[in-house]
Amino acid sequence: MNDPRSEWYADWFNAEYLKVYSHRDSVLAAREVDYLIEALELCPRRRVLDLCCGAGRHLAQFAARGFERVVGMDLSADLLQAARESGDSPPILVRGDMRALPFGPSFDSVVSLFTSFGYFLEEGENRRVLEEIRRILRPRGKFLLDLVPAQIVDSLVPSSERKVDGLVVRERRRYVETTKRIEKEIRIEGPDGVREFVESVRVYSFSEISRMLAQAGLSITDVRGDFQGGGFVPESERMILLGTTDLVGR
Repeated sequence: MNDPRSEWYADWFNAEYLKVYSHRDSVLAAREVDYLIEALELCPRRRVLDLCCGAGRHLAQFAARGFERVVGMDLSADLLQAARESGDSPPILVRGDMRALPFGPSFDSVVSLFTSFGYFLEEGENRRVLEEIRRILRPRGKFLLDLVPAQIVDSLVPSSERKVDGLVVRERRRYVETTKRIEKEIRIEGPDGVREFVESVRVYSFSEISRMLAQAGLSITDVRGDFQGGGFVPESERMILLGTTDLVGR
């Protein structure tokens, strides 16, 4: 595929990405992990995969709560290195592609946070991610999928500018109705010059993602609008899907 957006994630998740999203800090991660533990009924002996773990913010919070069997996986070598350096006790980290997870059916839960789903232009590749999640979950395994809801496109901010750690970050956003994707252009100006990146993420309605999950052998048990457990309503900025492997076909 010649479309330059096809592998945008391979270029963008780097040290500059960490600066641009530095507001996603440990305080926020702590609240989110507390919710994950409650919503998925996790205990320290459970084996959990943080899929697309990034720099390990959530892994560090799991470790602080006594979870020793949580695994972080990401494609970005830069973000995994940041995760290794983030604490005194490095978490279990694996570099890999979410379309072909390097694990057998050995996890009690899989979590995918901060809109880490819908990256691929070919919809079959996004479906493959869900099939891989299903494959590596044990019987009665659980998952949490954190997405932006389809209604977010109605309030999309076309452009913004901010300063972060000595950098000027300019972002332009648009929703492409034919592909149902939010496209973002990121321009970063700093002492070393200008660098440009893109993001391209598929946006799903609840009915669309429900069908995809069912086709992959996964069932939704609940949907929430935030990490405080709030209900999913038209004004929600998140669509947090909770589910399991053991209800499909009943």
